[in-house]
Amino acid sequence: MLAMQYSIQLPINYDAALIEQRVNERKQHFDGHKGLVHKSFLYNEEDKLYAPFYVWKDLVEAQTFLLDDLFKGVVETFSRVRVRSWFVVHTGYGNRDIVPTFARREVDIIPPEEKLDVFLNYEKDLQSEAMKDPNLYMHVAAFDADRWEILRFSLWKDMASAAKPSGDSHIDYRVLHVSEPIVYSI
Repeated sequence: MLAMQYSIQLPINYDAALIEQRVNERKQHFDGHKGLVHKSFLYNEEDKLYAPFYVWKDLVEAQTFLLDDLFKGVVETFSRVRVRSWFVVHTGYGNRDIVPTFARREVDIIPPEEKLDVFLNYEKDLQSEAMKDPNLYMHVAAFDADRWEILRFSLWKDMASAAKPSGDSHIDYRVLHVSEPIVYSI
């Protein structure tokens, strides 16, 4: 699986209602979208960032999306944005009965002296522990092999119930909508 995210920096006076309108217009295009495991429509009000987060079944499906009309709509509206990607190593659902309203993305450096398999097993243990929290909806751990960074992405019931970040580099978002168009066992 492959995780992807792009962040669109909006003007400081941009009306957040326009982003919510965009999400409401576009979310149905992701229901039933081939190869999509998960999409969170995310917004950070303080920094004026619209930053959708995706998990794709495989690289081919992710690449197809970047070349199809849905992503062309992003380019036409906001220009071609930088798309970050990570190889997913662990992902899982917690309490799927809640409706997540808060998301956190953490990115930390994987120390060069760290054995990668040991480090990723440690991340799996962290995720297993986090999954016990009844306020956690979903958690993804992934790595960027270009920058040797670990990504931790989690969806929570709300900000108050979210676990404390485990690293020093994180960004929080309001969840505008979650699309999980296929039944996919992760």
